[in-house]
Amino acid sequence: MKMINAGLLCLAFCAAATPARAQVTWTDKGFVNVNVGFQAGSHELSVTSPFEIYDETGTVSSVTDVSTGALLDFSAGYKVWRNMAIGAGFSTTGGSSDAAVTANVPDPLVFDQLRTVGSTVTDLNHRENVFYITGTWMVPLTTKFDVGIAFGPAFFSMKQDVPTSVTVTEPGPVIDQASGEISESGVGFHLGVDATYLVTPRIGVGALLRYTRGSIDIEGATENLTVGGLQLGVGARFRF
Repeated sequence: MKMINAGLLCLAFCAAATPARAQVTWTDKGFVNVNVGFQAGSHELSVTSPFEIYDETGTVSSVTDVSTGALLDFSAGYKVWRNMAIGAGFSTTGGSSDAAVTANVPDPLVFDQLRTVGSTVTDLNHRENVFYITGTWMVPLTTKFDVGIAFGPAFFSMKQDVPTSVTVTEPGPVIDQASGEISESGVGFHLGVDATYLVTPRIGVGALLRYTRGSIDIEGATENLTVGGLQLGVGARFRF
């Protein structure tokens, strides 16, 4: 949380400083950015799903601390007016985590007799893709160094391993295996700052600080899953 607050404060400071240099004209026609980095943040996901066993319906509930990690990001924009560029981008990130699982398992001999058993499932994969439309206001600071303030809507797609069914070993019962996957999408926003240093008139290096946030409705979840987070990246910059 401290990292996210610091990132948002930095974004606000850079955005506030923009008007002071807005009179400087950006001379390039467009840009292409490629970044590698990291997305910080984690969110809890609680899901309950039914499953069939012994000709009855049981339930399996899981609590997963969904987290992300390595980030790959591409974006491009074209100047449409003064220092304003309109473009689009794509980023992908993912990670893995464990889940605490509780299952209510029917009895193989006695009807309507549920038995509660718990377990932990490891290495549940999470993949988060974001397609975003961006407006970028470019702020040239010198002939070789500039800053872009980017903002716009973001469209999230997410895949998450979630225990939606269990394999039970008797007597016990004991959860021998829990598996399943959900795939959903949602809408949010992004706000970021990108700094570029041009090594040549057309090629440079840069750093990215961006915050993304979205909400995804998942069937069986106690509340919507928050996706996105604070993104940090470095990479190549191309101008034309």
